[in-house]
Amino acid sequence: MSCLKGKIMRYSTLALLLPGVMLLSACTTVTPAFKDIGTRSGPCVEGGPDAVAQKFYDYRIQHRNNDLAALRPYLSDDLAKVLNDSRSDASHSALLQSDPFSSRTTPADSATVASASTIPNTDARNIPLRVSLKQGTQSWQDEVLMIREGQCWAIDDVRYLGGSVHAPAGTLRQSLEKR
Repeated sequence: MSCLKGKIMRYSTLALLLPGVMLLSACTTVTPAFKDIGTRSGPCVEGGPDAVAQKFYDYRIQHRNNDLAALRPYLSDDLAKVLNDSRSDASHSALLQSDPFSSRTTPADSATVASASTIPNTDARNIPLRVSLKQGTQSWQDEVLMIREGQCWAIDDVRYLGGSVHAPAGTLRQSLEKR
């Protein structure tokens, strides 16, 4: 009888503890590596970093203009501000009237953005992506820096890698800096 009484006590203790354990496990949450990735004041384009960059270059090829209002959803808040502020500076007019998003003055006929799927850190805040550009028989590569603003990916800079670069410095931002 005492053996039976001991088993009943063990099971009743377990029965009392089990709901408490389950209740505690329901309160546990998994937090992301970055709780706040910042904010974004402008509209954005859906997709990952490579998809947004590809949509940007596709848009540029179709529209062949430097309408910053139309390009705004693709650009980071900071780059959009730098470009807007540079419009009133005469020393930047040649760069802004040509193609500031490419090494060459002649706009590309096609662009292929490298996949971001090979980047191991899914919590990355910025990702550089190579862009293969082509115009007629000429081809070159540039690099676009994608950053995460809130839930959006946006272009924050362009590194000119295409040989005969028309810009005064190695990146779009450096070319627009006051020197």
